[in-house]
Amino acid sequence: MINIVKYMTQKRIFLCLAHMSGQEMKFIQEAFDTNWVVPLGPNVNGFEKDLESFMGQQKRIVALSSGTAAVHLALIACGVKAGDEIIVQTFTFCASSHPITYLGAKPVFVDSESDTWNMSPELLEEAIKDP
Repeated sequence: MINIVKYMTQKRIFLCLAHMSGQEMKFIQEAFDTNWVVPLGPNVNGFEKDLESFMGQQKRIVALSSGTAAVHLALIACGVKAGDEIIVQTFTFCASSHPITYLGAKPVFVDSESDTWNMSPELLEEAIKDP
C-alpha cells in the first residue's frame, strides 16, 4: 500500500509559483533554431516521455497546445456527440463552452452562487430536471 503523504511530498507537480531553472532561453532558442516552435518537436516529445516516466503508471501522456484543445479531446474521449447537452458553469472562460459547440453539442449554462462563485447546486438540479 502506498503511503500517500510520503508519496505526495516526494512527487509533486506545482500548480502555481512558476519555477525557472535558468535553461528557458536555451530551449526557446533551440526551438527557433530547429523550426520546432509549435505544436510538436523533440522538446514536446521529451516532455511527454519524462512525464510518463514521472507518473510511472503505464499511462500515455499527450501534450496539447491549449486548455481548449484538452477540453475538446476530453469531450471526444467521453463520447460527446451532436445534440448532447453539456452542463457548463456561467462563471468561466469561453474555453469551457467552445469545444462543446465544436462537436455540435449544446452547452447548458448554470449560474454560480454569489457567496462561493461555484456552480449553484439548486440551479444544477433544475438544469438536470429541465426537459
